[in-house]
Amino acid sequence: MKTAFIINPVAGRGRTKDIWPRAKRIMEEKELDFLEIYTEKRGHASQIAQQLKGRGITRIIVVGGDGTLHEVINGLAWGEERPEEVIREFTLGMIPTGTGSDFYRSLKVPLDPLKAARGLFHCKTLSLDLGKINDGYFFNVAGVGFDARVAQEINFNFKWASGTTAYVLALLKVLLTYQNLNLEIVLDEEEPITTRSLLLAVGNARYYGGGMCIVPSALLNDGYFHLCIIGDIGKGQLLWNLPKIFSGRHVEHKKVREVKAQRIEIRARERAVIHADGELSGYLPVKISILPGTLKFLVPQG
Repeated sequence: MKTAFIINPVAGRGRTKDIWPRAKRIMEEKELDFLEIYTEKRGHASQIAQQLKGRGITRIIVVGGDGTLHEVINGLAWGEERPEEVIREFTLGMIPTGTGSDFYRSLKVPLDPLKAARGLFHCKTLSLDLGKINDGYFFNVAGVGFDARVAQEINFNFKWASGTTAYVLALLKVLLTYQNLNLEIVLDEEEPITTRSLLLAVGNARYYGGGMCIVPSALLNDGYFHLCIIGDIGKGQLLWNLPKIFSGRHVEHKKVREVKAQRIEIRARERAVIHADGELSGYLPVKISILPGTLKFLVPQG
């Protein structure tokens, strides 16, 4: 079985350029039959994934971060009548060289990229859940509100910084002008929940923002999204409680609630941007649904 490596040379502020040659030597020593393709611009990983379809390659390893993996999954789905079936035809994996690599944290495996490279020869294929958000897909966390505005700032102004540093810098900038949203949330077609909210995070996985455990209850294969809804808290409370997000203890706050659902609709009175895996995905309203066991993913063992 031939393996394609999609390499993002600018991931992790360029550290991929140092890591991939060493990882490549591991592949060559193990006599792996592989193809290496480099991304050249934003969105290029999606184009590469599209081009790999129908070429007899069913295993794709991303050498980069969560953003590159997001592009690959959506590239596989693009233009297909049955996109989920096409995604299921491929087994994906990652050598994490991105600034955050938050999805890898939820897998509870080492973040060391060379250990991940060696682990490709001692791995297990897991069937993980995938999220559908309008016509796109996500595997980690989607959201609206404060975190989506922060993601917007990171994508436009702070891509040069590392995961946590970029998040904190963008957070401080958004903090100056942000106003909480008036949301209407429908979970599994039940009665709408109306709330004024700082943010709403929809977690297939637990982490974002370079190690922030925003949805501590999330599981990658339970067939549900786990939502963290942070209510109408002020900026002072946000700053005071921000360090708790890294451990997941923010959910102990009286204005934070966790719920789970398979289908979600979100609307707002205000114009509000959406993010999925830290990538901008349009504006509210939005429909989100879980696709159980759709993502086949290689997880290193031992």
